[in-house]
Amino acid sequence: MWRRLREDIGSGKDTDRVAYRELLADVASGAIDVIITYRLDRLSRNVRDVYDFLQRSADADVGFVSTSESFDTTTAMGRAMLGVAAVFAQLTREMIAENVRHGMAKRAESGKYTGTTGNPRFGYDYSPQEGKLLVNAAEAKVVRLAFELYAKRKWSLAKVARYLNREGYRTKKGRQWGTSVLAYLLRSSLYVGRIPYKGEEYEGEHEAIVDQALFDETQQMLEQRKWIPPRTQHSPHLLSGIARCGKCGWALRAHWQYHEGEGGRKTYRSYQHRGTDFVGKRACNGFTKSAEKLEALVIDAMRELTAHPDVVEAALAAARRQLATDAPAVRREADEIRGQLAEMGHRFEGWAARLDVGLIDEEQLRTHNEALLKDKARLQARLAELDTAAAREESLEIEIEQVHQALHEFGGTWGQLTFDEQRELLRSLIEHLRVWRDRAELKLLFMPPTTISLQLKRGPAKGTPRRSRKASPTTPSS
Repeated sequence: MWRRLREDIGSGKDTDRVAYRELLADVASGAIDVIITYRLDRLSRNVRDVYDFLQRSADADVGFVSTSESFDTTTAMGRAMLGVAAVFAQLTREMIAENVRHGMAKRAESGKYTGTTGNPRFGYDYSPQEGKLLVNAAEAKVVRLAFELYAKRKWSLAKVARYLNREGYRTKKGRQWGTSVLAYLLRSSLYVGRIPYKGEEYEGEHEAIVDQALFDETQQMLEQRKWIPPRTQHSPHLLSGIARCGKCGWALRAHWQYHEGEGGRKTYRSYQHRGTDFVGKRACNGFTKSAEKLEALVIDAMRELTAHPDVVEAALAAARRQLATDAPAVRREADEIRGQLAEMGHRFEGWAARLDVGLIDEEQLRTHNEALLKDKARLQARLAELDTAAAREESLEIEIEQVHQALHEFGGTWGQLTFDEQRELLRSLIEHLRVWRDRAELKLLFMPPTTISLQLKRGPAKGTPRRSRKASPTTPSS
């Protein structure tokens, strides 16, 4: 006979708790005879969870005792009363949540701040003594500057962000400004003294940072400049969602340009990277590449790579060899960890037995148990990683065969595919496509990367003398 000590740190409002899951595992394995809790809602405040727990306990012939409530799960009436108590526990939880929502709404209506008091919106500090937001003079200066630059000088979000970063201004968390964070700031009515909550706005008790006229002008400009990028799956660009900037890693956006000429309206497709809004190492100026040229160069490179069966076979054979080496190692380490976890269980049982015969006290057991639990958590985390890796290895075996077939058939089937089929094929074969101004790096699955030159020469305009070869450097494609 031995006792198991376990701490369950968490709320009874859900069952996503480590100790609760361990308890269920012990119930299923028959490791315990009875479960003792101070009160039912400490176990769970959800009726379905309580009934599920009771059913599992009954199936495993495990008893249940609440020290502050009289429940006897061995009788039908006792189980019924337990169910009634669970209903009231869930009702209590829902009433608490409803009261919180109602309280937040009342705070907003009375003009009080409803956000996170520990990290209030940029431009303000929260005063617990006064119970409201107070203007942070240094941050408020940046807020006014952002509104002025955007609304009065007509700067873009990117230009405003770059200026703030270049001048050394940082967000409340000390990070550089980005366009999304800046747009969120410019749209917030908090800065004109209002409290936004659940789609409604109320007059706040805090001081405004910008005036209403400037705020309205800013909102009008934000709406006029609003641009919703096309969804990747509907874009007529083969490399949408695949091509990324080689320097900063940002995805290249599908872009259209329209030109009215003598022959009517023409559409020019391109991949555009507007650059980052950061300064220093994270800065990137961006570029634009012709969609037709970039797509053609990528397809030509893939044709060239897949035109050599011996190269394809060598790459896939190397992938299979690596898989054959990695998979057994993953399984061996997972088996070793499972053995260590089982040994931990035996060690704990030994210490619990010492407690029962008085060789150690509860404090000694607790100290030893804490060390065991730390080791157990570390091993369980590693085991989860290995299980994920093992599942990946299994799917990789299938993936290698699929890629093998697609690579061999690429040159012959490409021209027979629809646009959607072509794009899906590219996504299934390309591991990454990194694009710089003068080159691109294409990496197919299981194959070494290849470099694509994007330095396309342009001929001189008509009627102009041709320069010497030395004075005519190549020009990156647009």
